[in-house]
Amino acid sequence: MKKIIVLLFIVVSSLSVHSQSYVGKHKLEIKKEMKENHKDFYFSKEVMGKSNFIKFEDFDGYRTYLFVLDENGYCKYHILMCDYSMLKNMIDSLNQTYEYKENLTWYDYVSGKNNFVIRIKKEEWYFSIITKKLEDN
Repeated sequence: MKKIIVLLFIVVSSLSVHSQSYVGKHKLEIKKEMKENHKDFYFSKEVMGKSNFIKFEDFDGYRTYLFVLDENGYCKYHILMCDYSMLKNMIDSLNQTYEYKENLTWYDYVSGKNNFVIRIKKEEWYFSIITKKLEDN
């Protein structure tokens, strides 16, 4: 029972994280918002060089959040990597929140501002939810 409650908490907090797009935000703003609003994640590391990103992980080891940055530290896109135990709930949440197209792809049309494409990519041991600006495809 305790494991189910913990897993449910993880899924619910994941849904709130992926529903907010950090694309276009500076790394300092992302760090601040993650610390204030997503206490189930901790800052893991920052890499600036050939690849630029900041990484957050959850305390239970089910999720990793990568924010891929441009050379000035602004988020180009973000990736939420999750354990397969969360896949059905994540798909259900995406279906309720965004417009489904095909092939595990959804569109988030924000009122007159930025439009985003959200894709699930399945890997061998985990799946990723990738959020980008629509014109970046």
